[in-house]
Amino acid sequence: MENWMEKPLHDSQAARNDQPQSKSSYVVDAENAAEMARLTRQARMLSQHFALFPCDIALPEAPRILDIGCGPGEWAHSVAKHLPQSQVFGIDISDLMITYARYMASSEDISNTNFQVMDARQPLAFPDAYFDYVNARFIVGILSTSQWGPLLRECFRVLRPGGLICDIEPESFGSTTGDALGRYSLFLTQASRCAGKAFTSFGEMVGISAVQPRLLREAGFHQVQQGAYIINYSAGMPAHDAIYDNFKTFMKLLQPFIIAQNLSTQEELERLYAQALEEMEDNEFCAAAFFSRVCAKKPV
Repeated sequence: MENWMEKPLHDSQAARNDQPQSKSSYVVDAENAAEMARLTRQARMLSQHFALFPCDIALPEAPRILDIGCGPGEWAHSVAKHLPQSQVFGIDISDLMITYARYMASSEDISNTNFQVMDARQPLAFPDAYFDYVNARFIVGILSTSQWGPLLRECFRVLRPGGLICDIEPESFGSTTGDALGRYSLFLTQASRCAGKAFTSFGEMVGISAVQPRLLREAGFHQVQQGAYIINYSAGMPAHDAIYDNFKTFMKLLQPFIIAQNLSTQEELERLYAQALEEMEDNEFCAAAFFSRVCAKKPV
């Protein structure tokens, strides 16, 4: 097998890496250690609910896989261990995330991963037809609405004919009986709208689930399949504790993003934050989060 870990990129592709890296547009500070820990826990939770791959896909015996916005590398590490003959690449704009992902791969003796600092909003520094599978999760927090098309076209370019792309996205915190949590969720949607990340002009949803199929078709993909999923995190449900811990960190880290859009104050958000946690601790708390998974194929 070729020593792919040390294989240089094609010159024209490597030149793309020389472009100055743009500041992250993620809704949370991408260099925050608390966010890194949260993303690791979240990735494990999502894999428990959605598995690493859709159950009906077929991959080559030794696939080359790309994870867009890999964060600390939890999904990529899991895939690399699950498919030891695979070559798993993870890209993220955060130096902290990539440094940690490399460290964990080394400490766990995972030799078939390659993590690179790369801005997914720029042309990807990989050759044409290089990957068999492209994975993305929750990149709605990274991209503006105008950046989805260029990224998906880049994914189309780097996939081999017959290659697959799969993307899982949330719409909001979901439906909840908690007033404070509902208001916090609405603040996030409104802030995303102000920042150009929402496809809707009003309401509680950012609209990504409605446009995912069209965006993929416009990028050249076909056989687009979409599935809707619910994670009920009401009190007493299996997902409650994990999502409570997730939101306890995420809502705190979201505050600068919401304040930057002039939608609220630190004082109001701190009050809502405390109230939302109290609501989630109540035995009668009910909530369900909604997700969309879309998979598509590059024509042969």
